[in-house]
Amino acid sequence: MMKPNRVKWKVHLERSNLKAIEGKMVPRVHLYGSLSMDQVIDRIVRDGANTLARETMVHAVSAFFREVEELIVAGYAVRTPIGNFTPGVTGTWNFDRLLPDARAQNEATVNYALSPQLKKRLADPLFEEIGQLQSRLAISVVEDKGSGTKNTYLTPGYVLIIKGELLLMNGDLPERGLYFLDAETEQTVRHIPGEELYGTRKQCWAHIPRDLPPGRYLLRIVSQCTTNPTPLKRAASYTYPVVFEVRDLEGTE
Repeated sequence: MMKPNRVKWKVHLERSNLKAIEGKMVPRVHLYGSLSMDQVIDRIVRDGANTLARETMVHAVSAFFREVEELIVAGYAVRTPIGNFTPGVTGTWNFDRLLPDARAQNEATVNYALSPQLKKRLADPLFEEIGQLQSRLAISVVEDKGSGTKNTYLTPGYVLIIKGELLLMNGDLPERGLYFLDAETEQTVRHIPGEELYGTRKQCWAHIPRDLPPGRYLLRIVSQCTTNPTPLKRAASYTYPVVFEVRDLEGTE
């Protein structure tokens, strides 16, 4: 797989509500996907440049990340080709450590800094504007309870949990809901109406249709939700740029 010499990202524009920059347009990168470790390894295997067996790669990469996690928890900074990870503490220090409120002022965190190699590759970026976002409707992660995976599989008949922004199904437009799209054609295969999606602005859930055929899918959410109590007059739409797979219809509840 050839690596681009220069960052070329597509961006959506969103009007800011923050007082310091209220009314100004803020760019948001258009993501092509959100990949798990296994999915990254699958891409390396498909590329054909690697001679290691997939199982060997999974074992090695998993062992590496487990060790990095243990080192960070133990108080080590870790340098990697994509960046440096350094343990940190939030807040200011209160010397009366017996008080719960004093201890609550500080949390353990990890600070990240770009590696010189990645910083060089991100220099002199080229951004292409592909439109303005009319809503902050978005999906950040999708969890399939049938397989116990995130952003990977869909199991017909089981619960699907979606986390993101402005997911509440208020309003009454019939197009509201969750759409299962063929990943190649983006044609609708199944539609869960808004009345069958339950939750809040930040999270919603529903049962995946039992008759969803095996295949590869994109998920599209359509909502009238805003940051105000009044629903949008025209529903907003967001297609999550992650391909999901339905492997098997057997064994659903």
